[in-house]
Amino acid sequence: MSNKTADLQEIVCEVLRTDLKLGMVELGPETPLVGDELGLDSLDLLMVVTGTEKRLGIKIPNEKLGKDTMSTIGDFVRFVESLRNDA
Repeated sequence: MSNKTADLQEIVCEVLRTDLKLGMVELGPETPLVGDELGLDSLDLLMVVTGTEKRLGIKIPNEKLGKDTMSTIGDFVRFVESLRNDA
């Protein structure tokens, strides 16, 4: 994992812990964003996206969000990193 990926993962985890008030739950690249483990609903996922956008100063296109880009924290981090690399 590159430093940029690790930093981005930390930002996403920070959004989950602070914006969604999950506290110090164990979060890693394989942690599912969708499903029972964190119990996130669609509004929570939107908060993950907007919180990440604010911290990074980027815009994430809603039409590109989906099961393949937001299944796990790692999937979302890789997706956001690909957007930053394309910019």
